[in-house]
Amino acid sequence: MMRHARRTDSQPGDAAPLAEWMELYGGDVIRLAYSYVHNFHKAEDIAQDVFLRAWQHYHEFQGHSSVKTWLLSITANRARDVLRSGAERRERADEGEAFAREVEPTDPADVVADKLARDAMWAAIRSLPETYREVMELYYGNDLTTHEVAEVLGIRDETVRTRLHRGRHLLERALAERGGMGVDHARG
Repeated sequence: MMRHARRTDSQPGDAAPLAEWMELYGGDVIRLAYSYVHNFHKAEDIAQDVFLRAWQHYHEFQGHSSVKTWLLSITANRARDVLRSGAERRERADEGEAFAREVEPTDPADVVADKLARDAMWAAIRSLPETYREVMELYYGNDLTTHEVAEVLGIRDETVRTRLHRGRHLLERALAERGGMGVDHARG
């Protein structure tokens, strides 16, 4: 389900849009930040900074993209800034447990197999070069369209599709090396 926050003409200091953005897009922002820094606590710090900056600069938002795309663009830029600063290298990366999606309990063997496959796939995605990793994270992890990914990263739509295509091939190769698993090209 695609959720879009509406642009409200709020007054400076009005926290209502901030609360709405955090509720609607908080998970997406943290997930994207995590895909860069590989540390959940650092990703939370980046997310707080993103929402604060967005709220402070909301009057500059032109509405040419969705609020979600705008927030994810800020997130990508802020995460890159953190990586360039070197602060991230001094902190220990975690294993991504914070993003394990809840699975309805069925057969315990199926639950374990699904979790192992998902963990292997996201570990392989994290091992991709940043050019492909960020596109795949935005497209698959944040359910953005190729056009929205292009807006977030400031690149052309065709470039996104090319990087997705090449990233899938690299991912298939990485998964095959880790245990013979393939990639399902459908979202899910």
